[in-house]
Amino acid sequence: MFKKLAQRVSKANRSEELDILDHGANLENSEPELCIRLLQLPTLHNYTGLKKRIMNSDREWLQRFLELDGLDVLLESVVRLSSRGMNLAYAYLQIEVVNCIKAVMNSKAGLEYICENEEYTRKLAESLDTNNTLVKKAVFELLSALCLYNDLGHTLAIDALENYKVSKNQRYRFSLIINELRNAEIIPYKICLLSFINCIIMSTEDFEARVRLRNEFIGLQLLDILSQFRLVYCTAALIKTINCYHSSLISQLLFIL
Repeated sequence: MFKKLAQRVSKANRSEELDILDHGANLENSEPELCIRLLQLPTLHNYTGLKKRIMNSDREWLQRFLELDGLDVLLESVVRLSSRGMNLAYAYLQIEVVNCIKAVMNSKAGLEYICENEEYTRKLAESLDTNNTLVKKAVFELLSALCLYNDLGHTLAIDALENYKVSKNQRYRFSLIINELRNAEIIPYKICLLSFINCIIMSTEDFEARVRLRNEFIGLQLLDILSQFRLVYCTAALIKTINCYHSSLISQLLFIL
């Protein structure tokens, strides 16, 4: 899709290209069609402008943007940028593209739309194949939001991890989260990952499903990692997130007893 759209832009006459670039300076009143065309000119300015436009849009505008595959173009963009390594310019672009996706999903219309399209959550998870910690943190936050939104969002978030496992030839679907948690160097990212684990476990009302999910994480040595965190790190926010996990674990054990 991206290549076809890019070809359209490349075939446009010079005056049309200049018109697009002029609009890129201010997308405040731009229609969805123009915004999507501007996505074929991957500049920081265009992505920043699009994020503001999405944040200030009404439901009708956002619905039109989604119907024109605007979210699909954004997801393809972030996956493509993730494959280009840690070039500083690409890293900034990645972050802004993910911020655009966050702006879409910060609305009921956006969440409903992504829940209706399984391939979107899978593409979102594909963008985790990057060394850009800020991008990974944002993506895990979006997957957490899906878990909390409804049962279907919870199912899709786990499905995206399952699909990532298969595509990367990993043995366990939660290996990615545990490996990131074990190797994370910054506290906010650790908190984000642990919060996502809590969302995965607690966002289902099925008690047996919660037990199975928790046991998967325990089997990947999560309890050992948390014990190490308690010894090494003493930030209030991280300890609070760890306590949340342990509180739910204790509640589960008391229920079984």
